[in-house]
Amino acid sequence: MGSNGYGPGQEHALVSDAGEPVRLSTDQDLSLTYLFRYRIVRAEGERGPWRVTTAAYYHALEDGASREIIAYHWHPGQGSAFDFPHLHMGVGIGASLGEVHKHHIPTERIAFEDVLRFAVRDLGARPARDDWEEILDETQAAFEVWRTWHGSGP
Repeated sequence: MGSNGYGPGQEHALVSDAGEPVRLSTDQDLSLTYLFRYRIVRAEGERGPWRVTTAAYYHALEDGASREIIAYHWHPGQGSAFDFPHLHMGVGIGASLGEVHKHHIPTERIAFEDVLRFAVRDLGARPARDDWEEILDETQAAFEVWRTWHGSGP
């Protein structure tokens, strides 16, 4: 790992379409945004010699007017009191609880696969592949085997 900027311990990001929402195939106008911040770190034993560790995530589903419907966040160490995994109910759901979108509702750590399943099963997104569920099950199972943090909310 050298001069290409991907050295150990440095933070990197994986972001949806240069930060723009990715439009999902649905009968309604629905988009997905995501941002993963991660680091490559040394690991011992069967996890090593290197592994990727999540530094933060931001997953959101939005309506056609770019209003957040639901968002899953985890951003520890960012100077916020809300460094536990949480969700936001966005203004895109039409909630009438005042400024409900500002609430930080505690969750377990959410895998990206869970967000995709929610979009397909509950919001009617049409998957690009017939074997979508099998693919998500496989990738999530691998994540769950190798993850090192199993904590929940505050």
